[in-house]
Amino acid sequence: MMTIRVSINIDDDRRVVVTLPPEVPIGEADLVVTVVPRAPNGKKRPRSSLAEWAEQHAEHWGNTLNSSDVESFTGRRF
Repeated sequence: MMTIRVSINIDDDRRVVVTLPPEVPIGEADLVVTVVPRAPNGKKRPRSSLAEWAEQHAEHWGNTLNSSDVESFTGRRF
């Protein structure tokens, strides 16, 4: 699996064209699009917990981890 992150400006037509780099293999693949709005001042809002971070980045782990798994790598129960 390969993760490619790009910053874009979404216009009124909500059309986005993405040209993938040459290292992306040719053939069938699943493309997942996650839209994360930016904070108005351009800064990311602070995360409230590791569980929230794990939930936001769950796509990197597929369906194998979610916020309930945080206890396994932090020792804290949420």
